[in-house]
Amino acid sequence: MSDAKSHFANRTLDEFTADLAAKTSVPGGGAAAGSMLAHAAGLAEMVIAFSHGKKKFVDFESDLADAAGRLQQIREESLELADLDAHGFKTLADLWPLAEDDPVRLRAWPAAVHGAIAAPQQLVLRAAETVEIIMKLVGRSSTLLRSDLAIAGRLAGFSAEAAGWNVDVNLQSLRGLDDGAPLAMAMETETHQAIRTAIAGATAIDAACRAGGRDTISS
Repeated sequence: MSDAKSHFANRTLDEFTADLAAKTSVPGGGAAAGSMLAHAAGLAEMVIAFSHGKKKFVDFESDLADAAGRLQQIREESLELADLDAHGFKTLADLWPLAEDDPVRLRAWPAAVHGAIAAPQQLVLRAAETVEIIMKLVGRSSTLLRSDLAIAGRLAGFSAEAAGWNVDVNLQSLRGLDDGAPLAMAMETETHQAIRTAIAGATAIDAACRAGGRDTISS
């Protein structure tokens, strides 16, 4: 992943999906989750863009601007995290064939485990935050784009759930590190709670948008 072209954000959609389909481990589920979150954030940004300047939303202009700024950050960060997830997986995968007492593996293993689990966990948290932002847009943005808002919420919720898999599959390795068990327990609790919150929020967004998208969602 060293040259600019190799970064997921710099590939065409055709190239990216072809790479997903290829018989290679990278890109994989983590990259798909990151891409999904970028799509969710982008769709929500579009809804805000079409809602700016409308008289009925004038009281929410500041909130809409803040949301748009944060969504842009998440959109960009999600693709960076997709790269980090892929790099983390490859680093760990390269060590798996080595004997557990191999000096190379012993030296590199702890950092590789942390690297493999950190990016997907951050994706989960960003996805849950994205759902929270989108929930606040319901009733404060154009109802003509409520389908896009609902889709954005669903994509963000699914992204949280998808990235959660890459957290779960690395938890056992994290537990095996010195003092790794408490961290693994805390990370598992935080991640699963964020996923539950994201899925519930996405469901609430969907229901509110199907009802017309005019009413805000109670927190």
